[in-house]
Amino acid sequence: MDSNIRQRLILRAPRRADGLAAHRLVGACPPLDLNSVYSYFLLCDHFAETCVVAEQEGTMAGFLSAYRLPHDNSRLFVWQMAVAVHARGQGLAARMLEALLARPACAGVRHVEATVNPSNQASRRVFTRLAAVHGTALVEEMFLDVADFGGAAHEAEVLLRVGPLGGETPDAHF
Repeated sequence: MDSNIRQRLILRAPRRADGLAAHRLVGACPPLDLNSVYSYFLLCDHFAETCVVAEQEGTMAGFLSAYRLPHDNSRLFVWQMAVAVHARGQGLAARMLEALLARPACAGVRHVEATVNPSNQASRRVFTRLAAVHGTALVEEMFLDVADFGGAAHEAEVLLRVGPLGGETPDAHF
């Protein structure tokens, strides 16, 4: 990332008021699925500890939404990563993810998971890089097939799982 841009970039937890900007940013980032504005307000409020806003000169340059799985607190599920056009190609998604993993709210996270459309190579690269940086495995399996969407025009969703984090031997399977 350009050092000038890096100096002006702030990575922080979202506030409820960030919901509309997050909605707009995700809407400008196809192929991400755009959810209701209300859902982004909930993410920014209820899940602020596991979401990240990248702010540059008062404008949202990136948004990452994630949560720890209720039935397995050691797994962090990354729902969406959106990066504004002007900030792409500079490693911002990876920086947001690493900043999130460094937070106290992610203490004890052993695996990072996300579903990624087969055509979304940018997201796939982020998770491949995460596995490489942490010296661990990236495992994938089908999560939702095209048919699961009931005829809606939607690609399949492949589950990517990175881990274990923290020095254990990488998983051979889920």
